[in-house]
Amino acid sequence: MYCDVTVTKDEFKAIHNTLWELQYQGLDGATGAERIREALKSAYEQDNADFDRKHREYQHWQQHYGLRSTWSLYQVNHMTTCHPYKDATHVVYDEHWGDKEVVVPIEGKDWNALYRASDAAIRESGDGHHCFIESFSLIEGRPGYLQLHTGS
Repeated sequence: MYCDVTVTKDEFKAIHNTLWELQYQGLDGATGAERIREALKSAYEQDNADFDRKHREYQHWQQHYGLRSTWSLYQVNHMTTCHPYKDATHVVYDEHWGDKEVVVPIEGKDWNALYRASDAAIRESGDGHHCFIESFSLIEGRPGYLQLHTGS
């Protein structure tokens, strides 16, 4: 799931009753699964719509800045909001196929600033395969330095 979803009382009732029937009345699993899937249809639609909206936004900023990497942190709702790493000043990228640690300054406090710094670090590493930005972590013992984690 990429977002919080709303389930109506009728959808919740259908899920609850189906689970009860599965457990206590011997409802077959395939029928129960289909009922629950139907009751969750709106939740899946909400989640898919949120994913699509975020993906369009990430692509917009990728094109706007001419970035080559792909933003894959779908918990980020808007790229123009501040990221939670308020003391971060640099992105460090050393988990790549290159042969050196890459350190790039972060110029700004929003998610776009992290995207741009991460993209620059990926380019500088020479690793064109691992270009999906998947997460960040603070580096213990290096205040202000944020570890970039990528995937392919």
